[in-house]
Amino acid sequence: MMARGLLKAIILDFDGTIAYTEKEAHLPACNEAFRKMRIPIEWSWEEFVSLLELPGNQARMEWAYRKLYPSVEEKKIKELSEKWIEIKKELYIKKYVHQARLREGIAELIKQALAQNIAVAIVSTSIEAQIEAFLDKHIPEAKAYIHPILGKNAGKKTAPDSPLYTKCLKILNLKNKELIAIEDSRVGLRAALNASIKCIAAPNEYTNKQDFTGASLVIPDLSKLNIALLESLLED
Repeated sequence: MMARGLLKAIILDFDGTIAYTEKEAHLPACNEAFRKMRIPIEWSWEEFVSLLELPGNQARMEWAYRKLYPSVEEKKIKELSEKWIEIKKELYIKKYVHQARLREGIAELIKQALAQNIAVAIVSTSIEAQIEAFLDKHIPEAKAYIHPILGKNAGKKTAPDSPLYTKCLKILNLKNKELIAIEDSRVGLRAALNASIKCIAAPNEYTNKQDFTGASLVIPDLSKLNIALLESLLED
């Protein structure tokens, strides 16, 4: 079936938007990586949430290590964080990705979009291999059709000029008025808006008190989203 109206693509954030990976996969993988490297850090969920404004777990690890050991040289911290993030990524993919859950309604929205020939892409601060491992496990029938998947290796998502969103537009060969983004956080919303892309805010349990000024819609329950509603937001 051909796309029927203005909407040609949906760009999704990953962590917190597609899945509950922050609490159920990233946090335990981070803490196990700390233990494996004998770094005396163990984040509680509340501490981890407080660090989510930092873009990516490697940046969060560097911040925490710097706070614990303020006299360590930046070069040494970077070397440690590079080793740590590789251990954490392997743990995430091989162990913790299996226990994280999809957000309610997101798989149905993705399938509905693909059935109507509406492209689905992902723009995230997460590592691409982690995203792909999750999709392979939880929605393998849709994973092959989600393109592009742009994560940490493709560039920085949250820079003022929104490089990953701009890159996604170019790959999709679409104008910003032909697609809509869905983000769960204020920083993600700002990244989409800075690329002049309309954005739906889909807050979850740990982002629901954030400021979503500028969102085309704020809707915690993704099961209430459908293609007709997304189309109507582009028409506004």
